[in-house]
Amino acid sequence: MRRILILIFCILGLIVGVVIGEQLAGGPLNWLALGGTIGFTEPLILDLKVIQITLGFWCKINICGVIGLVLFALLSKWVTSWLRI
Repeated sequence: MRRILILIFCILGLIVGVVIGEQLAGGPLNWLALGGTIGFTEPLILDLKVIQITLGFWCKINICGVIGLVLFALLSKWVTSWLRI
């Protein structure tokens, strides 16, 4: 349970950080939006004539996202100790 909660907090921290970093892209803190994408930019399509399977994955990471990931990971440690999990 503890590992799942820490993983959820890390994913939420990454999402919140990337969103905040994108919002700060036009201002004086635009260096927080530096980053890139990892994964498939075009989806992989497997066509078997009866069924078509489309696979795709990409993750956008920037500096603010990494900061959010670390902060939320530390917050999850505090929450799990507070909940005594």
